[in-house]
Amino acid sequence: MADENLVKMVHKTFDIYGLTITRKLSAIVAKHLQSRSELDPKDWLTKIVEQILTQKLSTPRVDIEHLRLALAECLKPQSTLKETETTLNVIDVFTVPKVGYDIDKKKYILQNNDYDLFSDASYKSLVFKDRLDLLWYRTQKHSLFSTTKFERSEEKKSELVPLDYLLSESKTRNVCVMGLLAQLTEGQYYLEDYGGSVKLNLKDTKFDSHLIMEGSIVIARGKYVDGFLHVENMDFPPAEPSENSRTNFNTANTFGGPHPTSLKFSEKLSAYEKANKNDYLIFVSEVWVDSEIVLNKFKILLSGYSENPPIAIVLCGHFSSSLSNVNNLIKLKEGFKKLGAIVTEFPLIQQYTMFIFVPGPYDLCAPKILPRPPLPKYLMEDFLKFVPNTKLATNPCRIQYCTKEIVVFRENMISKLCRNTLSYPKPTFDENGYSITESVHKAFAKSIIRQSHLTPLLFSVIPVYWKHDHALQLYPTPDLVVVADDFKPYETTYYECKVINCGSFVKSNFTFMTYYPSENGVDECILPEDII
Repeated sequence: MADENLVKMVHKTFDIYGLTITRKLSAIVAKHLQSRSELDPKDWLTKIVEQILTQKLSTPRVDIEHLRLALAECLKPQSTLKETETTLNVIDVFTVPKVGYDIDKKKYILQNNDYDLFSDASYKSLVFKDRLDLLWYRTQKHSLFSTTKFERSEEKKSELVPLDYLLSESKTRNVCVMGLLAQLTEGQYYLEDYGGSVKLNLKDTKFDSHLIMEGSIVIARGKYVDGFLHVENMDFPPAEPSENSRTNFNTANTFGGPHPTSLKFSEKLSAYEKANKNDYLIFVSEVWVDSEIVLNKFKILLSGYSENPPIAIVLCGHFSSSLSNVNNLIKLKEGFKKLGAIVTEFPLIQQYTMFIFVPGPYDLCAPKILPRPPLPKYLMEDFLKFVPNTKLATNPCRIQYCTKEIVVFRENMISKLCRNTLSYPKPTFDENGYSITESVHKAFAKSIIRQSHLTPLLFSVIPVYWKHDHALQLYPTPDLVVVADDFKPYETTYYECKVINCGSFVKSNFTFMTYYPSENGVDECILPEDII
């Protein structure tokens, strides 16, 4: 018979979390707890309740099936991983949950989405509203903007106000507003939000961040005179540390994948990651499978890791040396067959390394609209026979290795941002001749992380499926963003997020990147020039 005090503790714990449990089920839980004297009652009960909450109950009432599943998961040996607690997982971005803000509940929520590509026109108007919502409420929590009734008036805080405030209030100086930067008429910039739009005078504007583009969500400070907002300063909304963002979702899985809770919090995977600190992943972009020179260089790359195979090799397009079309389909298919044959020459890599293929903008698979579906299986069927441990990923794709969250995106983003920016980093130097200006790739990392989006541009520059714009979100901020760009290879860090570019394998003299998840470290690698 279960101890009465334990039964009461079980009932009270479930009640605290808003769950209803019968006395009979409480007694079952209490018996399990009574038989495992090594367990801490409070901690163990909390884990049971959290596991039940991940099952997304339709009502607060807990039944025997919910309890059986929770007990099965929580009573597994500590050394074993749960069924969906995989060490390496490649996530289709069409399946990731959408992060939104519920105004009525005043909290961030996760919404499931379907695969529909050709959605109603209403979704187009929601895209930038959703982007603005995410950044507006994120900014309201920031220490520079959040206020309480008990704060002293002399504390330096900025009050973020809607645009219609400018029209309805007498105060028009030193205002701070947020909105979408756009040209509603040619040559005239506006700031838009839910309540309307206002014309901008940018003649004397100081841009506090570079690579601010049309289509970005920005914060503007200035004075409103004669129908124009004379902007004194313009900047992106402030970034938010990933740790702070995750508090909005408790343990819910915001990144995607089969596991119901975020694997960032998995103690088992964290221990596994530390125990395998030498594990690494390789990122390569533009491996032209129709070029014998490139295939030979890739063979040399594999030979260098043949005795210590990587966990995964991520290959980003383009996979053809010329624009892909129906005529060179046969060449591509033959090229992937040769690539598969090369991999078989290295048995350890063939057996232990996962090959992940991310399509480029000009690869044969779909229209140039993001997100892009994987490469066709027909094109890859010969390679798949040689290397069964292969994943055909979307672009962008998400990769989870133990507790690390990785986003891989194949697009020439820096050139697109530079062509559309209002403020480009100008080189300035100190007295010793060292550059003191923010570099382009650092400005790019700052842009995408503070915008919480991979492509903070208008659809005319980068088309996006309206219903799947959230697949390009970077919220909460991941551990690593890999942007396979034609720009020179680089590595930078912003708000604890590492942003890297492996460069073009061909155009950057056969350069690639290796990533070590346990230390979140990156090495830029290059093949020796004298090896052919």
